[in-house]
Formats: sequence, structure tokens, C-alpha cells
Amino acid sequence: MAVATQRYDFSSFAPSVPLTLLEVQEFLRLTTSADHANRFAKVAELEHALEHRMRQINARAPAIDGKSTNPFVLAAYAHLFDVQSLDQVDDIVAAAKVFSSIETAAGRVVEDVIPPFYGWQQIDSPGHTILSEIDSARVVDGTVELVALKSGPMCINDSMVSQIANAVSTHWKGWADNWGVDRVRYIVGMNYSTARNSNKKDWHIVRLAEERLRLQGANITNASTTAQARRPLAHAFFEADQDGKALRVETMQGRALWAHIGGSDDAFLEICRAMAKCMNALAVPVGSQFTTREMDEIVDFAGRLDAPDIPEGEKQWLVLFARHFVDELFVP
Repeated sequence: MAVATQRYDFSSFAPSVPLTLLEVQEFLRLTTSADHANRFAKVAELEHALEHRMRQINARAPAIDGKSTNPFVLAAYAHLFDVQSLDQVDDIVAAAKVFSSIETAAGRVVEDVIPPFYGWQQIDSPGHTILSEIDSARVVDGTVELVALKSGPMCINDSMVSQIANAVSTHWKGWADNWGVDRVRYIVGMNYSTARNSNKKDWHIVRLAEERLRLQGANITNASTTAQARRPLAHAFFEADQDGKALRVETMQGRALWAHIGGSDDAFLEICRAMAKCMNALAVPVGSQFTTREMDEIVDFAGRLDAPDIPEGEKQWLVLFARHFVDELFVP
């Protein structure tokens, strides 16, 4: 008889992450006030670094060649949205395929620019080596902090779970030795989104790494689960020690990840503001009709921001980007 898959309670792992109107206004005030010139300079420096690196992305034109597009999807889309001519198909395919094709390149922009901007060392190691599951590192108070950056909340699959968990359980002591410390903190980080939107594969890396450490005889001092009457309660981390070395493995998403990397809770807003300033932004009117869900809420939220020195288009792009790091926009 097949054994049922264990289910977990993620209620404490994935609380709602909000973005309030007041915090965005305060952030904008701090980044535009002459009294906080260093903050304005910081955002400008990040803007220039991102813009320079994004210009290096090579976006190739898509093709209709039997591998880049799906004829059944094209037929279904054309039927659903009343697409009648091939010039409409050309516009649709170009937008969709270019968007998809630059996802990996955009992930490299994040790795190359943002953690180093905040003082982290970039780790560029060949595959299947001791450092291949690490993208960024720093040493803080005798602990080496290592981050594996993943592009989004749904990008990790089961094979990646096993691969990363195996790397942690196999190499963590080697990581400690490599940086000359006795404490390792390994973070599986989502570049954007929240724990609520995650497919939870990032958490299963934490859980599986703990299982493998336990089998190797490590002492688990804080577990990634707590027993309950029905489902085990999931926690975002576990801690262990063995042979005089200590390990913490955890997952962080979006806002929390960049707060840790950048050293402030609104670091993700610095990133969003820098990206918004890279845009040649045009504003759309409040009350416009949109097909995409939440877009009207984003435009309305941006329109409520009391920041007269910032162009409306730039505010809209800022809120558009920031919406990807939170579960809800909150207007009191």
C-alpha cells in the first residue's frame, strides 16, 4: 500500500506581508530630503549599477520554428481573445517570448549587482563543486552567511530540493573551513514574492537538509517542524551542531531576504526605486481599465502617495515593482 505524503501546517511560516501607504511615503521622504542626501545618493548609485548591467542583456527575437511557440496554445489564445491576424500574433509572441527569454539573464543581473552593492562577496563557482550552490557570501561576527538566490516563488522543483539539500549536508563543514569559521548560516533566498506565494519547495530544502544531517549524527538544536495533533507546524529554519561547528539553514523571500542582505527593512524599496528610476516612465490615469488583476489597485495606491517632487509615472512603476514583494497593499 502506498504511503500518504506528509502534509504540513504553514500558518506560522507564511504570515501575510503588507506594504502600507505610510511606509512608502516615509521612504520617499527620506530618499528625496536634503537632510538625507546619503540615502538619495545610495539609490542613485544602485540605479546606475542596475541600468549599466541591464544594458548588457542580450534579448534575441523569438522565432516560430517548432520549438519557441506552441501551435495549440496559439490556437487557444487566438480563440479566447479574438486574435484574427498574424500581425497580432507577431506582437503577442514577441512580448511573451522575449519576456520569458530574459528571465535567466535578469537573475544574473540580481546576482551581479545587488548583493555586492550591499557589501556581499559574489561567488562564481563551476557546477558540481563545493561552492556551486552558493551565490553570495559574507562573514559577520565569526559566522559565514551564504545565500543561494532563486529567481522566484515557483522556480524550485523536486530535483533542485534534493540537490541543494545534499550540498548543504555534504559541504557545510567544508564551507566553514573555507572561510575559517566555526558557524555557517545558509539561506535559500527568493529574489521576490513572499512565503505565502512560495510553492514551499524552498522550505522542503530546509526540511530535507535537516533530515540528512540527523542521519549523519548531527545534533539538531532547533528543528524545522514542531509536532501537533494533526499536521506538523513548519518553521523557516533549523539549527544543528557537530564536531565543534554550528549550522543554521533557512529560507527567506523577497522583502525579508533583501532586508537581511541590505541591512534595513526597506531595502527592497531602495531596489524598486532604483529600478523605477531606470524607466522612461509615463503615467496612466487613475481609473483606467486593466485586464491584469491588481493593476488598478497599484495605480490607485501610487496616486495616493504624497510625493509631489516625484513624477507620477515613476511612482507607479515603483509601486508595480514593490507589489511583487508583498501580499497586499494597505491604505488606512
